[in-house]
Amino acid sequence: MAMVGSTDGSLEGMTALVASGTKGLGQAIVEELTELGTIVHTCSRNEAELNKCIHEWEIKGFKVSGSVCDVSSRSEREKLMNTVSSVFNGKLNILVSYHLSQLAHPLLKASEAGSIVFMSSVCGVVSVTGRSIYGATKGAMNQLVKNLACEWARDNIRTNSVAPWFIRTPLTEPVLSDEKFYKEVISRTPMGRTGETKKVSSLVAFLCMPAASYITGQTICVDGGFTINGHAVVEELAKLGATVHTCSRNEAELNKCIHEWEINGFKVSGSVCDVSSRAEREKLMKNVSSLFNGKLNILINKAGAVVPKPTVEFNDEDFSFLMAINFESAFHLSQLAHPLLKASGAGSIVFMSSVAGVVSVSVGFIYGATKGAMNQLAKNLACEWAKDSIRSNSVAPYFIRTPLVEQLLSDEKFDKEVISQTPMGRTGEMKEVSSLVAFLCMPAASYITGQTICVDGGFTVNGFSFPGT
Repeated sequence: MAMVGSTDGSLEGMTALVASGTKGLGQAIVEELTELGTIVHTCSRNEAELNKCIHEWEIKGFKVSGSVCDVSSRSEREKLMNTVSSVFNGKLNILVSYHLSQLAHPLLKASEAGSIVFMSSVCGVVSVTGRSIYGATKGAMNQLVKNLACEWARDNIRTNSVAPWFIRTPLTEPVLSDEKFYKEVISRTPMGRTGETKKVSSLVAFLCMPAASYITGQTICVDGGFTINGHAVVEELAKLGATVHTCSRNEAELNKCIHEWEINGFKVSGSVCDVSSRAEREKLMKNVSSLFNGKLNILINKAGAVVPKPTVEFNDEDFSFLMAINFESAFHLSQLAHPLLKASGAGSIVFMSSVAGVVSVSVGFIYGATKGAMNQLAKNLACEWAKDSIRSNSVAPYFIRTPLVEQLLSDEKFDKEVISQTPMGRTGEMKEVSSLVAFLCMPAASYITGQTICVDGGFTVNGFSFPGT
């Protein structure tokens, strides 16, 4: 996974329990975590299969131990967690499981940086034929994720849910070998293919990293589209080897940043551009096409503005201004970038949205509406442009500490109100957003499209829960 080597992209020395980790997705997750430095304990009902896997992992130098356990048995689950507590000295950083959250809680809490990832399914998000009870259990799991994200945030435990569509595993291969069934699956999948286990395990690993430390309570589909801050983002992509072109209305600010990036050895160029202007957007994309020889791998749509007013006080000028900056610019740049993204053979668009496009936030209804439009655009493009090997996703932050936001948060009353609605009890850092943006642009995320992922410390899943209570 490409995150290795960044400060927040390592799991070196962390401990993990991966239930049912000897085949399919479970095995892929064990191997992904151990490759990133995690010490893993797994379990299986099949002792011979477990011993075979552990032997293979030992040959590869992976730090994996195991227990024979039927996780459908309450007594065996309790025995398993006693073993895990003993193996890891009463502390556990990561739990990847369909079960066991209650039992793991004291160990996750003791680690002071716990992360639970539930392996769910798209059946818990949309209706899938013949899966009513299965889908209900996965829907329950996705809701449990939200509840635990709020309740256990005070214990420094995050919870998220990964919901795959048809992923090629030994279990699904016999089903997909039915040509008629396979064609039906593909016909419903905008990317026109099933997924690989690596594309799921890489997301699971990312969600366990410090880089994802402000993501909690989310259900993220890895389904090929079946369901449908700029400075930090530039630096994150450049650190990972991308050649970046950026733009700003402020020429002096742009030149200052480019000079600093040059000193750091980053490959970054820039243009002066007011993205609210159609003519300037067209000029920008001509420059980009010339610089990158008609090909573009990644487009980050980030421009945005806020006019905080009560709904009845907005006028036509406010509406036109916000729509032009927040939505029209992103839509038009995506249109202009389409041939370049298609020519690259592996294009990725990330829209910088906001939690205001997911839930009601007191920043003005037009701002929220533009972000809601952006989130829906990400879904629509994910389906329409999948045939061109272009993915699109939306990242929706809450209050992230930037120079602009710092001014708001300096008001002690306002800061307390923000914190009171955030289960994790703090605002986010720019790095916690940029790391997700970078991940979504990586080959490791190549089966993730059409998703809106909130980076919000649990804010959007918090119905009536308060930090520290």
